[in-house]
Amino acid sequence: MSHPLSLSKKNTELWKQYQALKAKTPMLFPTEGAAALGVSEFELMLASPYSQYIGDQCRAVLKQFETFGEMESIVRNELAVHEKTASYHNLKLGEKMGLALNVGGLDLRFFMWQWQHMLAVIDTSRTDKPSYSIQFYNGQGAAIDKVYLRELSDETINRWQAMIEEQQQKVSNVTLTLEAQQPVNDWRYKALSEAGRTQLQQGWLAMTDVHQFHSLLKNLDIDRASSYRQAPEQMTQQLDISAIESVFEQARDAKCPIMIFVGNSGLVQIQTGTVQTLKRIGDWFNILDKDHNNFTLHLKDKALAQVWSVKRPTKDGIVTCIEGFDRHGVSIFSVFGQRIEGTPELEEWQQIVANTVQNHSYTEAPASVVMAEAENT
Repeated sequence: MSHPLSLSKKNTELWKQYQALKAKTPMLFPTEGAAALGVSEFELMLASPYSQYIGDQCRAVLKQFETFGEMESIVRNELAVHEKTASYHNLKLGEKMGLALNVGGLDLRFFMWQWQHMLAVIDTSRTDKPSYSIQFYNGQGAAIDKVYLRELSDETINRWQAMIEEQQQKVSNVTLTLEAQQPVNDWRYKALSEAGRTQLQQGWLAMTDVHQFHSLLKNLDIDRASSYRQAPEQMTQQLDISAIESVFEQARDAKCPIMIFVGNSGLVQIQTGTVQTLKRIGDWFNILDKDHNNFTLHLKDKALAQVWSVKRPTKDGIVTCIEGFDRHGVSIFSVFGQRIEGTPELEEWQQIVANTVQNHSYTEAPASVVMAEAENT
C-alpha cells in the first residue's frame, strides 16, 4: 500500500527501529533492514538523519561523476553485491538506455527509465571515516546504485556539495509517493508447445551474437530459466550450487580473466579481470580483491535456486557462461571468460566450464518443475 512520504520531516521512529535491529545484527545493511521492517530501502534511507532528497534529475548527476576521479559504485540485488572503485569514462546516456564502456574499470549498462529518485547521504559522524554518497532508486524505492566519493580533498568535497545543493534547489514537492511494489511470485517452469520449442532451438542455433538471445525469448514469451530446460542438445546443463565456488577457484588457480555481471532493475555492472582472494564468511561467498583490482563481490550462493552452464553461438564461435537465479527466476549473476568482440572464447575458460559440468552437474529436477511438466503433458 503506497502512502505519501514527507521530504521535510524525518521519520525518526523508523530510523530508531532500524538502529535497534542493527544493535542485534551489526552487519544488517539497509537493504535487509528495510525488508525486515516492511518498507522500501528508499523509505528507510530517507529517514536517515544523514540523507537529503535531491530529486529525479539522475542523468545530470551521473554526467558530472566523470569529474570526481575514482568513485565506488555498489550495485546489488537480492543475493549479490558488486562493488567496484574506478573512474567514470565513456558515459553515454540515452532516453531509455545508457552505457559506460570501460573494460576492467566502471563498465556499466543503464536502463534509464528505472532511475527515478536520488538521495545524497553525507555522514561525517566518524571523523576518521567520513562518507559521501549519492544513492539512486527506482519508482518502487528499490536501490539501483550507490556511488561513493573516494577522493576526499577539500576541493572535491566542496564541488560535491555544490552539485548536491544545485539539485536540491530544483526540488519543489514536499511529499512523494512511491509506486506500489508488485508481488513477486516464485518461479514456475513454463513449457513451450512443440512448435515453440522448435522455434526456440532453431533460433538459438542461428544466433550470431549473444545479444540476440533477449529478442528470441521475448518473441516466445518465455523466461531464461525455462528456456534453458528446452534448449538444443548440449547447449545447457543445470549445475549444483557447489559449482559456483569451484568456478571461481578454478579461475583463480588458472589466472583466467573472467567477466562478472551483477544487475538489478536499473543497472548491470561488469567486472573484468583475474580473481585472487576468495573467502566464505557466513552465508556469503566473497571475492575480496580491493588490493588487486579495486573489486569486491559478495554472493549469497547457498540461497540460489538454480545455476546453469549455458552455451550460445556467435559469429566468433560458442560463448559460454555460468548463470545463477533466485527462487523467483530472477537472474542474480553471470560469469563469462574475458572476450573481445571478434575473437574466440578463451580455451582456459572453456576448460573450466567443462570441468565444472563434469563434476558439478545437477541430476534431480525440482518438484515444481516435475509438477509443471506433468501439467503440460
